[in-house]
Amino acid sequence: MIRAPSSARNRFGRLVFSLAVWLCGWAVPAVYAATCHPLPDLSSWYGQGIGLDIRNTRYQRHATLYRDNVSNLEVAWIFGLDGGDSPHSWFEVSRDTVFVASPGGVVYALDKATGCIRWQRHYESGIRTGLTRGDLGSGLHVLWFGTGGGIVWAINARNGDVLWKVDAREHPFNWLTGTPTFVDDRLYVPVSSMELGVAVNPLYGCCTSRGSLVALNAATGKLLWRTPVIDEAPQVSGRHLLLVKQWGPSGAPVWSAPTVDPDSNRIYIGTGENYTHPTSTSSDAIIAIDRDTGKKAWTQQYTGGDAFNLACTIHFNHPNCPDEPGPDLDFGAPPILTATADGAPMILAGQKSGDVHALVAATGEKLWSVNLGRGGYLGGVHWSMALHEGMRALFVPISDIPLGVAKGEAKPGLYALSTDDGRVLWRAPLTPGCANKEPCRDGMSAGITATDELVFATALDGRFQVHDARTGDVLFTHDTWQSFEAVNGVPTAGGTIDVHGPYVAGDMVFLQSGYGSFGQKGGNALIAYRLKAGSAPH
Repeated sequence: MIRAPSSARNRFGRLVFSLAVWLCGWAVPAVYAATCHPLPDLSSWYGQGIGLDIRNTRYQRHATLYRDNVSNLEVAWIFGLDGGDSPHSWFEVSRDTVFVASPGGVVYALDKATGCIRWQRHYESGIRTGLTRGDLGSGLHVLWFGTGGGIVWAINARNGDVLWKVDAREHPFNWLTGTPTFVDDRLYVPVSSMELGVAVNPLYGCCTSRGSLVALNAATGKLLWRTPVIDEAPQVSGRHLLLVKQWGPSGAPVWSAPTVDPDSNRIYIGTGENYTHPTSTSSDAIIAIDRDTGKKAWTQQYTGGDAFNLACTIHFNHPNCPDEPGPDLDFGAPPILTATADGAPMILAGQKSGDVHALVAATGEKLWSVNLGRGGYLGGVHWSMALHEGMRALFVPISDIPLGVAKGEAKPGLYALSTDDGRVLWRAPLTPGCANKEPCRDGMSAGITATDELVFATALDGRFQVHDARTGDVLFTHDTWQSFEAVNGVPTAGGTIDVHGPYVAGDMVFLQSGYGSFGQKGGNALIAYRLKAGSAPH
């Protein structure tokens, strides 16, 4: 693979690179420069939203990668994203186009085969959610997303034109990090809060924000209802530095995409920790909400008394760190809706404690729980799990990096559980991969994707791995912790792989490498893989 030229010889290096590519085979740059049609084909799609479906199964039915051909994957093209070293969005993929948002506020529509830009539009800096799409009729295909500024955008997938934008905040420090879910004519938007980080300022009166779920008319953006996670309004609970007020209850953000069951007319969300005392009964919980009214049907809390904010990472004696700070054991991964062996609806939820839980969807009653790791501030289960209903198996990535108050042995890796009882079907421990890499941690934090025979996963050390769904054996691996030459000609590098993980589409896989948050190795690489030409069909 040809690496990007250094900054000291950028201009000359690019000239040499262009000449070398022309001599070796000019197909990719020529297609990129000259023949990219501006209009995407929207006649078919590979999924919908961050979970590929409204049940958040992360199961891709439209895949032609199998255990006997996946070893023939190769890098097809690489695109350099703008706006920093921590891409935080995820893809929507149509028949011939990959849609992705950047940290700089740009949404790109890229030719799926070459990475050529069909269209690009700048909206607002800090796009932090994945894209979700929907058909509003009359051929109008819409992409929705949210920003760090708390704005929900609706754009035309055909050309990027803005249809509407709405401020979803009820508090100045609310922001949007979880991907919205589209069902019928409604958009369900999870709301979290950056007060978690603002609390590091000792002069800030922490904290008054709370997580919520917002229902919008998908066509117009009109607010239909808002359900706060914490029912009580925050009250002054004390003071520090004589004049700075302390507030509570607060926090319980909703970090991840809502899960929707049209049959029961309910939405299921996971919540984070409280930021201050007093704590609430709706933090670190799974909550069921009525789709029509926004009224809570039930709440099942798993870790009570968990009050934590980032002031505690500076020092436990920081004035904004709660007394007796909790372990910060969010539900950061979307809940998954499936069914028990006898057909009753069931929720599967992964927690940063390293626990996986099964609940009766109708009542919230606990069915089973299993612990797979020691957990901590950044995992156990961090971004997503994946479900294979044909195998009755749940695939679970475990991070277990050494941050926070977690104790015991770290057990990073990929696990397969029986959805019937939580029994471990297999474990694929993560082999160490940080040699000669800095800063680097061993763990599997990013979301994963399952197909009929495979599980697509990544590691914080920059590795992309494909596992056999039956055994956990690694069938393909690629180290993305390197510099690349991007088709759009910008300096591009990979690093830590975190957040939303791999997207599978037919015989291709798309992922983003580089995540500079939490002291990790940043980057800006969007990498597209596909089967080598002439690979044997399944």
